[in-house]
Amino acid sequence: MNKSFASIMALGLLLLGVSGQGQAQNNTLTVKISNQPDNPVILGWVEGDNFTKTDSASAVNGQVQFSLPEKAAPAVLRLVFGLTPYARIMKEDPQQLDLIFNKEDIEVELSFKDPVNSLKVIRSEENRLWYDFMRRQMEYENALSLMEKEVDLLWQKNDSAKAIQTADEFNRLQMDWDLRVAQTAQQNQGTFAAKLIALKRKPMADAFLSKEERKESLQKNFLDPVDFSDESLIRSSAYTDKIFDYLVLFNQPGLSQEQRSAAYLKAVDNVLSKTAGAPKVDAFIKTYLLHGFEILGMNDVREYIKSK
Repeated sequence: MNKSFASIMALGLLLLGVSGQGQAQNNTLTVKISNQPDNPVILGWVEGDNFTKTDSASAVNGQVQFSLPEKAAPAVLRLVFGLTPYARIMKEDPQQLDLIFNKEDIEVELSFKDPVNSLKVIRSEENRLWYDFMRRQMEYENALSLMEKEVDLLWQKNDSAKAIQTADEFNRLQMDWDLRVAQTAQQNQGTFAAKLIALKRKPMADAFLSKEERKESLQKNFLDPVDFSDESLIRSSAYTDKIFDYLVLFNQPGLSQEQRSAAYLKAVDNVLSKTAGAPKVDAFIKTYLLHGFEILGMNDVREYIKSK
């Protein structure tokens, strides 16, 4: 996304402050990192799939520290640590970590080799809540994926008794998890983490339907739990991640270009019907979609988005 000079200035003021605000109380972001290569750690601002660098610092004795204005709006920040030798050769993304900033000091420990899985949150209730949830969600999704494969296999084998039992367990697991997600978000209202957690809710994929019927149901209902009215979530990748996951549901192998365009037009129509009541979010999502379909070379979809 091309940002205007004014918006870039606003981002800089938001994250770094200005010299005239020297009396303002700042928060600190402290990162204790092992195995960091000899290059600066970059700090930046996440806005959808865009990243704006705002500061950098070199680790001293395995530690790097940044200053963040206390009055800055809640947001997701990204730390970029650099490339592993493999990533450099294969031209993959650098090692990085996203953190929530919401008017509190942040202190974390991690390893350059695996920032996310090695992360220990020493100080920051927002990030402790968020990463605890993310780890539990990963466990849930792994269990759900295995159970879905099992229930599909049982239906294929016409083992009705076991299929019905497993399908019931599969559905109950989803309902229990959805309740847990809703309760976690409700119990932590007022935090930025709660907003991100609430966006992780998904409609149930009914195991008593065929695999294709479940996919069609998700295509229809996937965005139903999403509240697109919260402009603060523009300062994260939450909305764009959700839209990406939704579009993947329409990316079926074997489709002709015409069929793929028709599928994506249907998806885009549903997305924009959900964002229409929130002008800033709507503009943000449209920019994301236009960029994505430009990369895919799907000009017909881009023209349709422009017409909305």
